[in-house]
Parts: sequence; structure tokens; C-alpha cells
Amino acid sequence: MQQSFNIALPIGFSKPDGPDDILCFIEALFNPNSRAYPSLISALQYENKPKFGPSTISNLVFTLVAFDLQTLSGRLRVGYDMQLTFGCEDLVKDHVNQHSYYNFVIDIANKNISFKSDIVETPSPADEF
Repeated sequence: MQQSFNIALPIGFSKPDGPDDILCFIEALFNPNSRAYPSLISALQYENKPKFGPSTISNLVFTLVAFDLQTLSGRLRVGYDMQLTFGCEDLVKDHVNQHSYYNFVIDIANKNISFKSDIVETPSPADEF
């Protein structure tokens, strides 16, 4: 299942000068105390839900894979840890060093940045046999 979301650009945002600027911007944008943080956490949880069920996401690490200064578009690797809680068994399972990829486009005219994940393949019931 593909996840997508838009985040409003901060007031006074200006075009980045290069990849280092955009990585700093993204790290600040998804600061745990920011308004954008819950959008990313929710997208990661829904992305993993078909595979694992409800989860808790922590320890985000961002890596800029690509960035085009002309189109203001790029690709971001989001590393994270995921904790699954299985209520019936009262069991907690940690999945460390997980990652997802998001393509993004900065739209200065509309004052937002849009993120779209890769299409995640969900397991088929036939895969169980």
C-alpha cells in the first residue's frame, strides 16, 4: 500500500542551495515536536500495518538519496525502529533498523512539500502455503 501526505512549508521558506540544506530542512521538519512528525509516523505505521499490524515507530534517521535542485524533487530514506505489541500473547517484539523510501516534491507556489512512499507489496494468503 502506498502512503502519501502533504506538509505546509514553514513561513519564510526559501529555495535550498543544495542537498545539505534540504537534509537539514527535512530533519527540522520532522522534529518529534513538530506538526509534521505525526504525519510521517502515521504513514510509516500504515505502511507496515498489512505486514505486521499495529506498531510504534521511533529513532528516525533520514538519508537523502537524491535531490534535484531544478525540480525541487528528491528521494529520502527513512530509517527507524519499530515495536510491535501483541495484546493476546502480552508480547512485545522489536524490529530495529527498518527503512522506507519516500519521494518528495517541494512546491513553493502552493507552499507545501508532498511525500509519496514506494508501493509496498502486501503478502498474499497464497504465500502462506
